[in-house]
Amino acid sequence: MSISALAWVFGGFETFKYVLIIFGFCISILIKEVNAKNEYLFYYNNGISKLHLFIYGFLMNFVFSLVLILVINIVLKFV
Repeated sequence: MSISALAWVFGGFETFKYVLIIFGFCISILIKEVNAKNEYLFYYNNGISKLHLFIYGFLMNFVFSLVLILVINIVLKFV
């Protein structure tokens, strides 16, 4: 989120949208892989692979980000 905030400050809202959706998730996954590589036991025990977990996480991040962007655009339109 801090990278997204920097994109907002230096690039405006248009840049923030793309950085939040793509780079924010990728950096989050990278930090998780470096700091806690073996903490996927719960998902393995339930038959969910790491790839499926990443895909589902990205899709949820994408949907949440789009909803957030739409709400912000609507609020900014009325202000």
